[in-house]
Amino acid sequence: MSRKLTVAIVALLISLMLLLLAVYYGKFSMFGYIVKYLPLVLDGLILTIEVTLFGIFGGLALGTLLAIGDMYGGKAISTAIRLYVEFFRGSPIIIQLFIFLYVIPTLFHILIEPLTVGFAVFALNSAAYQKGYVKGAMEAVFEDQMTAGLSVGMSKPQIILYVILPQALRIVIPAWSNEFCSLTKSTAAVLVIGLRDLTAVGMTIVGQTWRILETYVFIAVLYFVWITAVTKIADVVYERKKIPGIEISV
Repeated sequence: MSRKLTVAIVALLISLMLLLLAVYYGKFSMFGYIVKYLPLVLDGLILTIEVTLFGIFGGLALGTLLAIGDMYGGKAISTAIRLYVEFFRGSPIIIQLFIFLYVIPTLFHILIEPLTVGFAVFALNSAAYQKGYVKGAMEAVFEDQMTAGLSVGMSKPQIILYVILPQALRIVIPAWSNEFCSLTKSTAAVLVIGLRDLTAVGMTIVGQTWRILETYVFIAVLYFVWITAVTKIADVVYERKKIPGIEISV
C-alpha cells in the first residue's frame, strides 16, 4: 500500500515538472503565453505554500494547546476556548482577514502588515478546527491510558505529554490531511487583503491576456498536484504510524 502511494507521489511531482518544462519550451501551444508569467506563477505558488504550511502547523500547535485547555483547564478556560472556536468556525475567513487588517489596528492604533495578517488568521482559523480533531483523538485513548499512567506513578501532565498526545497525534493524521486540503484552497481569500497568491496570479494573467480557460486550467493543475502530493504523503505516514485497533480508513 505505502509503496503504491510513494510511486503515485513521485509520478505527480514528475508530472508537475514536465508540465512546467513543456510550457516553458512551448510544447503546449495553448499554454505558450504563460511562459512570460512563470516567475509570477512561481511567486504565487510559493506564497500559497507558505501560508498553508504556516497555517497548518501553527494551527496544529495552537489547536493541541486548546484541546488540552478545554479538557483540563476548568470551566472558565473551557468557555473561553469554546467562544474562540465558535468565532473562527462560524465566520467567513474573509471577514476574519478584514478584522485583523482593519479593525484591530484601528482599535489599538497599530500597523499590521497584510502578510502577517494572512499567516496569523490562517493559523488561528485552522487551530479552531484542529482543536476538535485533537480533542476527539485524545478522548479516544484518554481513560485507559490515564488510569494506566496513574497506576505506575506518573503525573497527569506527564501522561498527557508522553502517553496520550503521541497516540492522539497519530490518530488525527487523516483529519489533518483533510484540514490541509481545505486550508490550501482557502488561501485564495488572501487576495482580498492585497496578497498575490496562486489564484490572484491567475486573475492577473487573465486580466492581461483574456485567456480565461487556459489560465485557470493551468492554475487548477498546480493546486491539484500540490494538494494530491501532500495528502498522499500523509496517507503513507498514517499507514506506517497508525495504532492497531484504532484505525481510520484513508
